[in-house]
Amino acid sequence: MRTVGKLADRLGVLRSVRLQERDDTFAPMQVSVILCAHNEERRLGEQLDALVSQVTNREWELVVVDNRSTDRTVEIACEYASVHPRVRLVAASERADKSYAMSVGVASSCAELLAFCDGDDIVCPGWIDAIADGLEVHEVVTGPHELDLLNPRWLADSRGRSVETEATGTFVGLFPTLRGANWGVRRTTWDSLGGMRENCHPVEDLEFSFRCWVLGIQIVGVPQAVVHYRYRSTVAELWRQGYAYGSHRPMVARLVSDEGRARVPRFSGWRSWLLLVARFPSVATRQGRASWTWVLANRVGQVVGSIRYRVVML
Repeated sequence: MRTVGKLADRLGVLRSVRLQERDDTFAPMQVSVILCAHNEERRLGEQLDALVSQVTNREWELVVVDNRSTDRTVEIACEYASVHPRVRLVAASERADKSYAMSVGVASSCAELLAFCDGDDIVCPGWIDAIADGLEVHEVVTGPHELDLLNPRWLADSRGRSVETEATGTFVGLFPTLRGANWGVRRTTWDSLGGMRENCHPVEDLEFSFRCWVLGIQIVGVPQAVVHYRYRSTVAELWRQGYAYGSHRPMVARLVSDEGRARVPRFSGWRSWLLLVARFPSVATRQGRASWTWVLANRVGQVVGSIRYRVVML
């Protein structure tokens, strides 16, 4: 079996040859797609298939950023790069952090328009053009998530459907937010904002959106830029992800408070606490169990985060 090292060496040779060919035969790069991956061997192939199948007249590249994977993620990316000239693999190996990996990807890319997606989702046909069309008019764009393709119905229904019907998110009603698995930004705007800030995972998208809001940079929803989004499906996975989100949102609330731009509602989550009690019998069903676990994990996380960041957000 080929080793990762040999595959990486092979990729380096292929990349060198293709860069030389590009000088003579390709138009200037217009869109760079940045895909950060960590241990995505089970799902990466579906996303790569969807990306290399995109039909567009724009010249584009796909930069796959491996962030310290220990499975076959690197091997799979190398195999795609060996047959698809648009695909390149770069390593973000200094530390495990998505923001750091994204910065490595952007630094390794060529185009003015930057599009971001994740390795465990699937972009819809026309996604690259939808993001690029949006960025030709706006500085930052994002799109909706479709839930039924990659999730069973009971799981897709467990959190409501706002991510499908609303092209942007929002942070407690104060400012619009991009969706971290489906967004784009002009390189000049990325540079002016200083890129993604590290150690903010999993709310790096909220922190970036906060800086856009402070600087008056509008985040615009593009309904045509659809990504099939994959939820975590087990109780343990839902708990870990929900708790991580909840415990880091107070960090963003702290930033808002320190900026003095607005007051984050301190007790806006009180309805969720009541629903946890009222809907406890629903844990007998898969959908009810998923929904209840997700809400509880977020609520408990926000209590812990409020203590950590010295801000009340319950």
